[in-house]
Amino acid sequence: MEKVAIQIREQNGTAHIREPVGLGIPLPKGTVKSAQQLTLMDGNKPLAVQLQPLAHWPDGSIRWVHVSTLVDLAPNSQKDLVLDHLQTPSPSTTKAAVSQTAGGLQITTATGSVILQRDSLAWQVRNANDEVVSSAVSLSDDAGAPCTAKAESNWEITHKGPVFVAATLKGQWLKQTSEPLARFVCELRIFLETGLVQVELVTHNPKRARHPGGLWDLGDPGSVHFRELAVETTIRGTSTAKVTPQATDESPTNFNLADFNLYQDSSGGENWQSRNHVDANGEVTTQFCGYRLTNTGKLENEGKRANPLVSIEHDSGRLEIAVPHFWQNFPTSLRKEGNKVTAGLFPKDAKNTYELQGGERKTLRCLMSYQGNTSLSAMAYTPLAPIIAPKYYERAEAFPWFKANTQSGPLDELIAEGLDGESNFFAKREVIDEFGWRNFGDIFADHETLYQTEGEEPFISHYNNQYDAIYGFARQFALTGDKRWFELMDDLASHVADIDIYHTEEDRAEYNNGLFWHTDHYLDAHTATHRTFSKHNDTSSTPGQTGGGPAAEHCYTSGLLYHHYMTGSQASRDAVLQLANWIRTSHEGQGGLLEQILALKKHDLPMLKALLKGQRPSAHQYPFTRGTGNYLNALLDASLLEPGKDWLKQAEMVISKTIHSADNIEDRNLMEVETGWSYLILMTSIARYLHIKREFGDTDTHFTYAHDAFMHYAHWMLENERPFLSDPEQLEFPNDTWVAQDTRKAMLMFQAAELDLANAKNFQSRGNQWTTEICESLANGEQKHYSRILIILMQNYRSHQVSCKGNVTRRTGKPIKATPNNLPILTWGRLMNRIVARLIRGALTFRPSKEHAWIQARLDRK
Repeated sequence: MEKVAIQIREQNGTAHIREPVGLGIPLPKGTVKSAQQLTLMDGNKPLAVQLQPLAHWPDGSIRWVHVSTLVDLAPNSQKDLVLDHLQTPSPSTTKAAVSQTAGGLQITTATGSVILQRDSLAWQVRNANDEVVSSAVSLSDDAGAPCTAKAESNWEITHKGPVFVAATLKGQWLKQTSEPLARFVCELRIFLETGLVQVELVTHNPKRARHPGGLWDLGDPGSVHFRELAVETTIRGTSTAKVTPQATDESPTNFNLADFNLYQDSSGGENWQSRNHVDANGEVTTQFCGYRLTNTGKLENEGKRANPLVSIEHDSGRLEIAVPHFWQNFPTSLRKEGNKVTAGLFPKDAKNTYELQGGERKTLRCLMSYQGNTSLSAMAYTPLAPIIAPKYYERAEAFPWFKANTQSGPLDELIAEGLDGESNFFAKREVIDEFGWRNFGDIFADHETLYQTEGEEPFISHYNNQYDAIYGFARQFALTGDKRWFELMDDLASHVADIDIYHTEEDRAEYNNGLFWHTDHYLDAHTATHRTFSKHNDTSSTPGQTGGGPAAEHCYTSGLLYHHYMTGSQASRDAVLQLANWIRTSHEGQGGLLEQILALKKHDLPMLKALLKGQRPSAHQYPFTRGTGNYLNALLDASLLEPGKDWLKQAEMVISKTIHSADNIEDRNLMEVETGWSYLILMTSIARYLHIKREFGDTDTHFTYAHDAFMHYAHWMLENERPFLSDPEQLEFPNDTWVAQDTRKAMLMFQAAELDLANAKNFQSRGNQWTTEICESLANGEQKHYSRILIILMQNYRSHQVSCKGNVTRRTGKPIKATPNNLPILTWGRLMNRIVARLIRGALTFRPSKEHAWIQARLDRK
């Protein structure tokens, strides 16, 4: 294995002391069998390192490994670490940091110990002098009454190594009437050398929304309301606090106070009163611009955007607290009242109670140093971002069609608008104030303002990861090493995993755990937040539709997969599998007699009528659209996370029932752009399937089938496809989004060139022609800065720089010859088999309770 150089740069003029850093590193096939074969070096000095394999190659070697360590770095300096391969695997030297005591689980650190109280959302930190500081999480209901945290079980150790120990507690909040209010998941990450505790709290409403008429506004009966969620720490004896509202300033101002409340009410931006912050009544909830620091009601300081550090000297030592994304996730507070110090993650100071919609959750964090021996403000607000050179991603085949160190071209210049243009992704946030706990991380869908009149207030429009912006950000970070791409990826992945996914098991199966569409096209979100359809809109961008829910044509998992690979995020891994299961259920159903009878009526009865009329309908069972393309792509992502399960087998079944090398392509009506264009997304997913199979050296019969079918369509594209705007009259909205969508065609030509060397020159020539035309058209236009255009370009930035010279694939599967018995034509026998299979499945999965729930979920729409 080649050594991997890891570069860490400090560019904010801040010292970093024992700061936790981590990153995912891809490894070439066959090079590392065990994490014990790896070591992390700082020059000649080995570092304490925690290694977590995240993915494996088919031969069992590690494909991605997450590396965690602690780093010291002086202001404006750089450190180069090296991940190296040991000839002899090192034995595990991790000391037993975890032990069971009468008081609960005890994690021993270099500064003392942390005791996790049994079945309780509370912990104690004991220092070397045996002095104790206690912390606990509290939640109050909408009336301000305290709730009880009821744990499902004891704390569970999820990670244990030489750098940190992580423990998780799950349960639910109960009101004083014993009625469940919300679920919680609390993870404590305890760093053994410093005693630093990172608290991560997930608050989740598992109920379904009632969404009458398919409308998802605030005020829905499925919502829950609460007054405050906080982490409270009790200190001993006398104490004084030093409050630094702007801890990242070069010369920050400190306030020495006995008691205080530092409260961030709004973003502090120019548009802090944006309609983005309305409640169920449509009233803006922000009260004042920015933050205020008060001392028993007296105003001590105020400002725009706080990045605060609180340091409290007390009889047992020093407590420091910082809250990452303090102002971005407003409302937030830090306060001290007597001997109680509170991190208000959802503080009681807000104008209204907090409404958590049905199936919605939010993850918030705070950092707590009970000894004050780290640079807490630096790690909270200007964290170090390790990078590796693009060549390591290329050599490890981390991304499909990835080429390192290529010369920047016109497509790169267009994508750079996303960081450096006047309307870059960070600037877009300011336009509608895309901040606050529910909004932060999402992207303002500014392309929806295209047809607004000049001077009109922009629509509140959320993007919800359409066309997988997370993936585009991840790929650009790997290509450039620019940490701003990483920041955009990380913020958006966190938002999507919490807010945009419908986290419930109580609604219709085709909605549960699905991804909400972006805000409806060319309409304001009003009170629908990030859930597409509002009662305040009496029309929709889709004719005849004024409501709905999560749907298969909006499902993007690859960015979440790469976020997991690059950060180790368990939430992103869970989200990939959650979405894969959801979209599979959306297509295949969950079983049940009524469900299968409805499917028979919807899908098989029209085919029966067609056969009775003497027609020859297609035998394909899946539509030739982006919905099937998204389904296939989600199955592929899930197969990479769980290679031992049947995800890849299911993907191959979907391909076999969607496309065939003997298809009559003209019957598909692909040139009817408004209805046919999205076949390109399906073709891209098939190209990715072929890439994965080749990467794994598995060119079997399934590969051959998909290859021949893909090339059948690729040759048709070469002869028939043309730019979408060549005939603008066929389009409802003929704008430059269609120019960006042409990128999909160009990239498919390059992918086809890889698979057909005999015609590679023709495919590459057409791909180059289209790429040049796209870049020139966008560069000369006025819409190139729009979110959707940039994201489409990033999602499809891939194979145009990869040479296919000598890239011959030896196929082990036999070609599929078209015979009368295997043509993609539906026969009576095939249809009868399909109907019988449905009825058998319905009978085998019949349960009265399931049938009743199925009916209720569909009847309860008023």
